[in-house]
Amino acid sequence: MLGTSPVPFNQRQWAIVTLALVVLVFLFTPWPLYDKLWGIAYGICPQRPGHSLFFGDVQMPIEAREGGIFAGFLLGISYLIVLGRGKAWKLPPLKIQAVLVGFIILMGLDGVNAFAFDLNLPTPYDPNLVMRSGTGLLAGIALAGLLLPIFNQTIWKQPNQVVSFSKWRELAPALLLLAIFGVAGLSGWGPLLYPISISAIFGQVILMVSLGTMMAAILLRREGQVSNLTELAPLILVGLVAVILLMSATSAVRYSLFGPGSIPEFR
Repeated sequence: MLGTSPVPFNQRQWAIVTLALVVLVFLFTPWPLYDKLWGIAYGICPQRPGHSLFFGDVQMPIEAREGGIFAGFLLGISYLIVLGRGKAWKLPPLKIQAVLVGFIILMGLDGVNAFAFDLNLPTPYDPNLVMRSGTGLLAGIALAGLLLPIFNQTIWKQPNQVVSFSKWRELAPALLLLAIFGVAGLSGWGPLLYPISISAIFGQVILMVSLGTMMAAILLRREGQVSNLTELAPLILVGLVAVILLMSATSAVRYSLFGPGSIPEFR
């Protein structure tokens, strides 16, 4: 009606618009896609050539281990969503939990072995990209199975009494999917550079923003109060801003020490 004031945007609408603008800025800024992917990983990954997969002559913008973790997390979350477990509220049975935790420990042990090798200490085996990528992928699927229920318990008002991985036969296809992805990454086939890299970097963003969103819910005392995605948007925005600030700070420190390239390797 004439003479009436427009309804102002509420907090949720502003959050949704801001999130959409962040996506548009990423898509339409003039830098090449490879540089954008490199920049997102820059703050948390050394990006050393000897630790990275190559596709043709081009280095993947994130190292094999970190890329495996984030890609495995993304694949695991996507697989659970396809299974209808996107709002799974319960952790897997103890036996499956033990296996998932074992995957994370295996990745950690491989990382310790690689670090000892860099320091010229005795190691059971020489580090290699197969182990870096493989243990990273396993750790990523483990994080998906364990973190998703914790996220849902922290965020949603109405608990969904569903388990993430409730049976071994549900975990097995996810592991097969990881194996296919891992073989594709290790193939070094040039056309796979961007599909593999985008999966890893997008997984990094999803994982870090998920953690930031949970922290926002706890700090703002909004745990267990979200009913729908519209209500979730402000918490996601706070988590995203926190991640951007953290990544900007770590990137600035790294740039001041090492410049725009990769961090030098120990050996």
